[in-house]
Amino acid sequence: MVYSGKMASNVLDSMLANAKAAEAIKDGSLVKLGDLVTDDVYGDAEYDTYKAEKPADGEEVVIADYAGISEGAIAGNEYKLGVKLHDLMIPAGEVFRVRRLALHDKFWLAEDNFDAAPTVGKFATAEAGKYTHKVADEKPASGYAVKIIAEKGMTVGMKANGNIFLCEVVSL
Repeated sequence: MVYSGKMASNVLDSMLANAKAAEAIKDGSLVKLGDLVTDDVYGDAEYDTYKAEKPADGEEVVIADYAGISEGAIAGNEYKLGVKLHDLMIPAGEVFRVRRLALHDKFWLAEDNFDAAPTVGKFATAEAGKYTHKVADEKPASGYAVKIIAEKGMTVGMKANGNIFLCEVVSL
């Protein structure tokens, strides 16, 4: 889960794009953007929709920010209720929004967007071949990194659902 905080993509439309992944991924995943997607109907390139893939070492990453909401089928009826909640999965082949990152962007991530429990004051980086942030004790010499600057409990309704972490981009 990702909640945008103070981010350049909140005011600069050019920092937003669309992507489509071949597999289901979590909201808040780190992805690299590949080639443009080909439109299923007309066969032309979709000019603002890219193929989303797992990043490799040193590649530019963006963050998936799914605009979906909780949904499900009950007695043959499709229901979409409420606001964006935790633990949302982006279905394979569905177009979703991505946010290009800028230095000092701040955003909240759920603990399941990390490979291990993050610690306030420590860092997280992109890991080759993974959609999650890799927890790190030190800021890397180069490449994408965020500093974990705050932690708070996340509550959905009356239920506690783990913690969320405020991240600040400190290196690209």
